[in-house]
Amino acid sequence: MTPLIIATLNTRGCRMALRRSQVLSYLREGRYSVVFLQETHTDPAAEDRWRLEWGDGVYFSHFATWQAGVATLFSPNLRPEVLGVNEAVPGHVLHLRVRMEGLVVNLVNIYAPQMSSRRPQFYQLVSDFLGTLDSHECLVLGGDFNTTLEERDRSGAEPSPAAANILQGIVDHHSLVDVWRDRHPDDTSTFTFVRVEAHRLHHSRLDRIYLSRFHLSQAHSSAIRPAPFSDHHLVAVTVSLRAERPGLAYWHFNNSLLEDESFVMSFREFWMAWREQWRAFPSVRRWWDLGKVRAKLFCRDYTRGTSRRRNAAVEQLEREVLEMERRLAADPEDPSLCGACREKREELWALEDHRARGAFVRSRIRLLREMDRGSRFFYALEKTRGAKKHVTCLLAEDGTPITGPEEMCGRARDFYTSLFSPDPTDPDACEVLWEELPTVSVGDRD
Repeated sequence: MTPLIIATLNTRGCRMALRRSQVLSYLREGRYSVVFLQETHTDPAAEDRWRLEWGDGVYFSHFATWQAGVATLFSPNLRPEVLGVNEAVPGHVLHLRVRMEGLVVNLVNIYAPQMSSRRPQFYQLVSDFLGTLDSHECLVLGGDFNTTLEERDRSGAEPSPAAANILQGIVDHHSLVDVWRDRHPDDTSTFTFVRVEAHRLHHSRLDRIYLSRFHLSQAHSSAIRPAPFSDHHLVAVTVSLRAERPGLAYWHFNNSLLEDESFVMSFREFWMAWREQWRAFPSVRRWWDLGKVRAKLFCRDYTRGTSRRRNAAVEQLEREVLEMERRLAADPEDPSLCGACREKREELWALEDHRARGAFVRSRIRLLREMDRGSRFFYALEKTRGAKKHVTCLLAEDGTPITGPEEMCGRARDFYTSLFSPDPTDPDACEVLWEELPTVSVGDRD
């Protein structure tokens, strides 16, 4: 999937038409997928104008036309399934529960009060609300927190330590990670709020985006960008949010390795050495099970090494081809250089062709695996959660839907009979593999 760019920005008021145009133009130029806006100063009468200028993907929580107000915007190119909208704290906390790429995501846009005396109570409300969310679903918490958790994130002392303690409790309880800080652990000179007054500079990192630690590996980068119409900077996080899919149930051997003489010789040496160790095990069965694991690891390590060498060769050939093309541009009549360039390009094509064929085979394996999953191959679309527990339709080999109970049972029986039927084997290869090995007796239960 295309990575999403999630951003947060305190607009410092965008009720007026010109300011609204500046904000939306700035966001379009940045190509942001999901945007949390704070201090929008909007009212219900302005919603139609926003949707006319931006699109349908705009959700509001109003407060007053002179203060507060938050809005969450989706790019016109992004159409998530909105499962619920909740103004947890009107004008300050807007929660959207959406499904994107099969993953349910809780988007929480937050704007903490400017008055430090109000923030502890506010964060307690936020804590209570977040406690109602499903802890197994992805949580993205972003906005203007008006509170810092580290001394290096502000120029002075934190005016509300009580609010900071509650916010820290929220972060710890929900296993949240400040993505920008995680990606820039040593940066102590970048802030999101900068105000220059007479003979004094105020700066702090009030605007942040938190992501569930479980999904942190899906975040690629985070950046801070000045917004010319506000004294706050925009914070952006690039992330690929998608449902985690189960890994392979079985390891797939790469048959092309059998054409690699070096691999065949290395594997034969490995296996002959391993055969000599069977006496060190309490039973042949344990030796055999561990041998299969060792063989899998051997193949994987060999493949990784081969891939690294191939990638290095491709990079070297690319540099050589570019250099020869530059030299040919200066002397296009040099026959030896033309021939050498042609040979290098053919070598590069051969390597890329080998890599493309491998990718093609892997894509077919993934497709077959996805077809084998019940959620893709067997289940039709259901309207309710309870209906997903029942098989209502199967597809015949030609793709025709089957809905009759007897026909579905027959189709499922035929499918799994074919799926789990033994593959043909080479008796000669088996003899070589098992030559001189002891036979497992029926009574060997270890």
